[in-house]
Amino acid sequence: MFSPAIRKPHLLHRKDREEASPSPPPAAPAHSPSPRGFAISDRPATGTPVPWTSSSLLARISTSKRTDRAGESEQIQPVHVAEFPQIVRNAQASLLQKNFSGKNMFAGGIDKETSLAWMICGNELFIWNYSASSAKDCLVLDVPSSLIGYKDVKSLPGIQWTVCIMRWHSSGASTRNSGDILYRKSSTGVILYNKRTQAVAYWPDIYAEFNKSLVLSSPGGGEVSASDGASDCFRFNSIIAATVPGGTHECIAIASEPTGALWLFQCSPEGIRRKKVHGDTFVDGGADHSQKSNGGRSLAWLPNYVSSEGSDRKFFLLTNNEVQCWSISLLHDIDIKKLGSQEIVGTDGDVSIKKDIAGQKNVWLLDMQIDEHGKEFSILVATFCKDRVSGSNYTQYSLLTMLYKPNQKFSYEDNAVKVERFLEKKAPSQVIIPKARVEDEEFLFSMRLKTGGKPSGSVIILSGDGTATVAIYWRGSTRLYQFDLPWDAGKVLDASVIPSADDRDEGAWVVITEKAGVWAIPEKAVLVGGIEPPERSLSRKGSCNEAVAEEKRRTQVFSAGVVPRRVSSEAWSAGERQRPALTGIAQQAVVDEESEMLLNRLFHDFIISGAVYEALQKLRAAGAFDKEGEMNIFVRMSKSIVNTLAKHWTTTREAEFLASTIVSSLVEKQQKHEKFLQFLVLSKCHEELASKQRAAMLTIMEHGEKLSGMIQLRELHNTLIQQRSSTHLSPQLKTQTTGALWNLIQLVGEKARRNTVLLMDRDNAEVFYSRISEIEDLFYCLSHQLQYIISREEHPSVQMQRALELGNACITLVHAALHYRKEHKEWYSSPEGLITWNSHPVVRSGIWSLAAFVMELLGESVAADMSMKFNLWSQLEGLTDVLLEAYIGLFTAKFERGDEHGVLVQEYCERRDELLGSLYNVAKQIVEAKYQESRDGTDNLDLKESIFREVISPILATAKRHEGYQTLWQICSDLNDSVLLRSLMV
Repeated sequence: MFSPAIRKPHLLHRKDREEASPSPPPAAPAHSPSPRGFAISDRPATGTPVPWTSSSLLARISTSKRTDRAGESEQIQPVHVAEFPQIVRNAQASLLQKNFSGKNMFAGGIDKETSLAWMICGNELFIWNYSASSAKDCLVLDVPSSLIGYKDVKSLPGIQWTVCIMRWHSSGASTRNSGDILYRKSSTGVILYNKRTQAVAYWPDIYAEFNKSLVLSSPGGGEVSASDGASDCFRFNSIIAATVPGGTHECIAIASEPTGALWLFQCSPEGIRRKKVHGDTFVDGGADHSQKSNGGRSLAWLPNYVSSEGSDRKFFLLTNNEVQCWSISLLHDIDIKKLGSQEIVGTDGDVSIKKDIAGQKNVWLLDMQIDEHGKEFSILVATFCKDRVSGSNYTQYSLLTMLYKPNQKFSYEDNAVKVERFLEKKAPSQVIIPKARVEDEEFLFSMRLKTGGKPSGSVIILSGDGTATVAIYWRGSTRLYQFDLPWDAGKVLDASVIPSADDRDEGAWVVITEKAGVWAIPEKAVLVGGIEPPERSLSRKGSCNEAVAEEKRRTQVFSAGVVPRRVSSEAWSAGERQRPALTGIAQQAVVDEESEMLLNRLFHDFIISGAVYEALQKLRAAGAFDKEGEMNIFVRMSKSIVNTLAKHWTTTREAEFLASTIVSSLVEKQQKHEKFLQFLVLSKCHEELASKQRAAMLTIMEHGEKLSGMIQLRELHNTLIQQRSSTHLSPQLKTQTTGALWNLIQLVGEKARRNTVLLMDRDNAEVFYSRISEIEDLFYCLSHQLQYIISREEHPSVQMQRALELGNACITLVHAALHYRKEHKEWYSSPEGLITWNSHPVVRSGIWSLAAFVMELLGESVAADMSMKFNLWSQLEGLTDVLLEAYIGLFTAKFERGDEHGVLVQEYCERRDELLGSLYNVAKQIVEAKYQESRDGTDNLDLKESIFREVISPILATAKRHEGYQTLWQICSDLNDSVLLRSLMV
């Protein structure tokens, strides 16, 4: 259907080529069938190379011919996130060699909460972390033959499987966004269902080192579902699971049948208990048999933090005509009860879908999703309609968004639930596909809905034929984008959202394919690469309007300023609305782009010739100085220099090669950024920016600061790598303490990869050392994810070594940036009222989090090596100085701007006194230790005072500079030196 945008020949040339070859039959945009097999004759030869036949470097380079706008075209193509682990590839190849003829050979999916992907090949279940930069750790679980349910193994239908994954020690939605990526082997349970046989397998902890116990459950003779008819009929069509609070590896699962019956599974390491909790959820109401047999469509949990009932949780069941609200108590005596229901398909158009509109013969509710906040219910609806003009039949697909009333109280009368409204329409149903071909019910009920991805408000529709279509209402119309690759990737098995690393609500869409690994869909691809739904009928019976659509296809041309979309044959046959002329914001974007291209060309000419060629006048005329801040084109140019990803990085990642590549890349960036500053001075652009756009000039200089800091950080990293093989470190410290900075680098790189989908095929370290302008993310990870780098369960000496490594990294980074600022002070514009990057809240918060942890370590009454304690105390001195100076810079800027800063002053004073107090308390311990080592067995008060004055000298200087009078008084009191106190108080 609607495929990733790739430059294609002109439409008229395409037409000539299509006349020479038979065109495929028209099909519906929402679910046109994908080709099968590895050899695809009608696929283009150009496009993204098959990733499993090349390195990741080649996978990032398209073999198609580049054009002058190839960069824009790349941004609206899917991004290769992760290849399947090699063990999965081997299992797939083994199945293919056996020449199985059955469809749906593989089953797979993605769990959003844990970022774990799974795939079933034959009788093995593979589980791995798809979001990791390299999927090295893949767990293999054997699927018992009793679960497969087939004597003849040749069938192997993949769509019969469902997997639920539970992280036992999860603390909420934010856990999946945190540093858990480094410790993804935390206790995790897995439930595997066979939807056809109703057999269940349960692994309480798949990462247990010694005891990966397996619990099985098969339906007994009296438990077989009433839907056990044809062999292809699923007995389960929707399954959800949740952990039991307070239990040890205990969880529950609820499954619905097509008849609407609900089953409860109570899973624990001791076994699985199953029972039918409700035989039929439908009110017959005259519903015909076809609808009644396809009733229990979808189950969904209400997020547990929305409900205030404690141990009770709510879930919702979508039936053939209504949404039912249920409650389950997760106490020892698990109880399920129906709270209420609300009609969705009826005659009241204010609260439901009207069924009696002329031309509508049938309405199907296909799937339902609830957003993470528990506020919006999205329902996928299919409507069978008839064109009264042509007599042709077609299917219309719509999205209905309902708002949930969280405080709804359900009443009971005569032991029966009173039907009350708990949902209300957010807006009229939104038509996604106006006229699509007619499908049978089996295909309709194979469609699944996914919500929560970028761009905001978009949804993914997964069809039974293995296609994934993104739909979004944008700029006044619905746009559709279908995930499709130029070579055969097989079916799309599942879709999810890449969890954001900084607690954002939404992430990029990600899909898992049968044969091509995991791919992400950039936000720009959905908006720019999507097309509007065809208006003409694509029903199998034909339409009187098809001639008009054909004529429109012949005459349609693309705007010269927009990259053309590559769409499939049915979209071309249907026609695409002509793009409107660029106006308003779009025109301004063109002006910005032209001025940025001019700056690029002038800077490039300067690098080659050293001349500026009246650059200032040309840039003024192009509007290059019109915007301030991050939107300024000079800032964007500087940012692109320091953030450039090296083209020659590969996935081989030998340590020596990677280290040399990183260093050379950083040095090249530094040299080019210095050249850019020279260009600004010689062209007089520096003078213009320094006088009129001081914030922009400061940002450009801060890019140089951050780059200098990153170079020094890399030097520190290289030193730590060399120390790893040092004989001076004990084996315990070698294995456990030398990786703290490395783990921090991994966290920062992973955060950037998750929030920028175009980086998903890059290594974490590569991303970290490339995104110089985002160096604040390092301090963000220290503030939010320090517990994943330094575990409190480790030995105190290990914790101290890790904290020492991180503290050294922070101080090195900030000091290098400040040294650059001092050396280049003549380049900076007037600083009045400007806040520097090291004074930003995220930087201060990260340094304070690390300093607070160090104070906690130093304050614990545990035996520790005094030399280690002294080193850590020295690092705390450095962190204190960096943090307090950042506050002073912030106060100065806010005072000059006239901003209120009373709350900040209070925070500064509290943290200053706590830091100085901790430093002084540890200093007294160090003084005592040094005195015991130095004295010759007799008391020598003069020696002790001399040691005391020497040790507390830096604390005294810091306290005086920052007016820490409480600490100054304590020091002078212990010294009994009133003269010193008077001199300090002056």
